[in-house]
This record gives sequence, structure tokens and C-alpha cells, in this order.
Amino acid sequence: MESAWLRRDRRTDAWARAYAVALFVHALLPDFDERDWTLPRVAHVVAAAAIMARPCAAAFALALGATLWPLFGLRDVLTQSMYLAWVAAAATAGLAAARPRFVLDAVRLLTAGTYLLAALHKVNRDFLDPAVSCAQHAWAQFVAHYPALPSMDGEVALPALVVVQELAIAVLILRRHALMWPLGLLFHLPITVTFEPAFGLVMISGYVATVTPRQAVRWRRGFRRRWGIAAGAAAVIAADTALHGALASPITLLKLAAAGAIAVAWLSAARRPWYGPAAAGRAASLLGAAWLAHGLTPYLGLQVQHTAAMLSNLRVDPGCHNSLLVPEGLRLVDPYVRIDEAAIGAGRPPRERALRETLWNLTALHTMRRNWCIPENRPIRIAGTWRGREFAVADLCADDWEASFPGPFGAGFLPDFQALQKNLPRACPSACIH
Repeated sequence: MESAWLRRDRRTDAWARAYAVALFVHALLPDFDERDWTLPRVAHVVAAAAIMARPCAAAFALALGATLWPLFGLRDVLTQSMYLAWVAAAATAGLAAARPRFVLDAVRLLTAGTYLLAALHKVNRDFLDPAVSCAQHAWAQFVAHYPALPSMDGEVALPALVVVQELAIAVLILRRHALMWPLGLLFHLPITVTFEPAFGLVMISGYVATVTPRQAVRWRRGFRRRWGIAAGAAAVIAADTALHGALASPITLLKLAAAGAIAVAWLSAARRPWYGPAAAGRAASLLGAAWLAHGLTPYLGLQVQHTAAMLSNLRVDPGCHNSLLVPEGLRLVDPYVRIDEAAIGAGRPPRERALRETLWNLTALHTMRRNWCIPENRPIRIAGTWRGREFAVADLCADDWEASFPGPFGAGFLPDFQALQKNLPRACPSACIH
């Protein structure tokens, strides 16, 4: 029954296969090269192949498990990983209930919500300050890759332009407006070829969920123009090669070719600017609201990672809170571990200083134990405050170290879920915190 209605709903089928491609590209990230990530990579690839072959609830349930594995077991910090998991959950529920409209509406709202949250988090003092902004950090990498680009050091307009771009893309997706495609490609393509190789494809897969039946016909006609598609792909590859001065890697070439093909097909599909009604169903709207609520948790002091706060310079710790839109008074607790006293074995001054000058979190302490607990470093003595209460650990390498932290769960709750930023200095402002 499921495959029958799915064949009749080609838009859901097309989005599902776009998601499968995004899931596969996500599994090519360097994180998956680590030994502990081998099985999750296999799970991602198997799930992507299953969705590509037959996009059904079982295939998306496999994708859900594959994406949750690194998030809760391997300290995955990426928003795109959480986005893929939420989308997989929505698709699993929607396909099981034979509700394709719910799936497409949910994906559209989750995608638009991600851009909206990214823009919101960037409206802070440090991102808008060109001296420390992540926008300047990103542009410097663009210039290193494309030397012909002008330097924009100190340009106050650059951070503001990024916020406007993300807001515009969010609104265009919500309104199902055809201009989301060229603006999204222009926003993501430079990032894709420099430092975010998968994020663009992951997000643009969500654009497919906005296509109406009439637009789907136009897209198919556009992709059938093989010579035009080939010319568009070749043009983007040629432009990248000329600006960079060298041919990109095979995987990057495929991404560039895909961007050129999409651009050419879009020219055929976007004869009318508006895709259609923007109203979403109640269930999808509730899911979209939940995603926004999840993305606002940094301001409560609950987490920062996985909330679209990447490359945002966002700080939520006391003394460094920098949001210009959300008041500091909303924070429930200071979630960071502040180490005021540290002693490592017979003495390791550089590491001890790093312990005192950095904001830590419980997951980072678990990682520290795995990396630092060797006989010559013991005991590792630390003392400080966490969530407004004092703690003292006689030896971080001891089996009972977690009991030194106050609270019903101590330091043992979700030890491999990386909710907070790593290597975050106590001092502020600091360049490009993400």
C-alpha cells in the first residue's frame, strides 16, 4: 500500500531521494574517518541506499537511528546532524501514516526554521563586530581559496549581509518562493567548497519539499534539457577552477556540477515566482514550533550545539552573554564547568592553566579522562563551580569522580552528548566562537 501511494506522490518521492543524497554526502565528512565512526558511517550509507531504492517508513527509521548514533554516542556537534534526525523522524511518522503532505510541510518548516534560528543567533555584539566576527573568519577562507576576491577586513556590512541572507532564505522557503534556489546556491556554494562540505546539500535537500505539482513538471522538463544541464555544470566547474587556480577534488566537482544543473533547471522551472499556498497542516506546524523551541535552548542555558548557532559567535555564559535580541535574564543556569583550581600529577603548568582559563562541560570532562588519565598524570585534582554550586574532585581519573558533582545525575547523564561548545575561553570577546 505504501509504495503505491508513494508512486502517485512524486514530490515526496523526489524529496526522499534528495534526502538520501544529503545523508550520503553527510557520511563523507571527515568526522566519519575516525575509527569509532566507521559503523555509523556504514549505517548512514545503508540508510541512504534504502531510501533511494524505496523511500518508506522503515528506510527512514534506519536513517533516524543512524543519525542519532553519533549525536548521543560520539559527541557529534553538528546542527545538520540534528536536522537530519528530526527530518528522518518526521518522514518515518508521515510515511507510516500515509500522510505525504505532513512530510513535505514538516521538512519545509524545519528547513526554514534552521535559517531563521541561524540568523537570530547571529544578532549579537560579537558577530556584528568585524574584529572578531565569524563572518570575517569565513570570508578569509574564501579569499584563501579564491585569491581574486577582495579582502573585506573591517567591513561592518559583511556580518549584517549574512544575517539578511539567512533571513531572506527562511522567508522564501516559508513562502515557497522560487528565488530560494539561486539565493541558497549563492549562499552555500562558497561555504561548500571551503569549510562546510556537506551543510549546503543537506539544507538544499529541504528546498525540494517546497515544490508544487505544477512546478515539479517544470523541474522535470528543465532537467531533461541535457545540453543545457551539461553547460551549466561545466560553467560552474570552469568558474571555480579559474578563481581557485586548480581543479577541485572529484567529490567537490560533483557538487559544483550539481549546483550548475540545479541553476539551469531552475531557469526553466521558475517562470512564476510563487510556488503556491504557504499554509502548513497543524501537525507539521507543531513540529516546526518544537524545532524553533529546541533552537532557543541556548538562551535557557541548556545547550548551544545542534541549535543552528554554528559560526555565530554566540555566548550565553554569565559575563559574556552577547545576544542583542534575547535578554540574559532568561537563562536558567550557567551550564559550564568553571575550574578555579587545577593540579595534574607532579605538575603540568600549561595544561593546568588551560583548565583554569577555559569553560568546560561534563562531556568534555569525560573526554579529558579518556585522553589524560595515564599513570604519570595522576591524580588530576580540580575544583570550581558548576550550575552555581561548588565541586571538588580529588582525582578525575578515579571511578567515583562523578559523585563530586551536585545533582541527581551527577556528571553521568548522557556523557557523550556534546550539548555545549568546546575549547571556549572564559575571556570575551574571542574570535569566531561556534
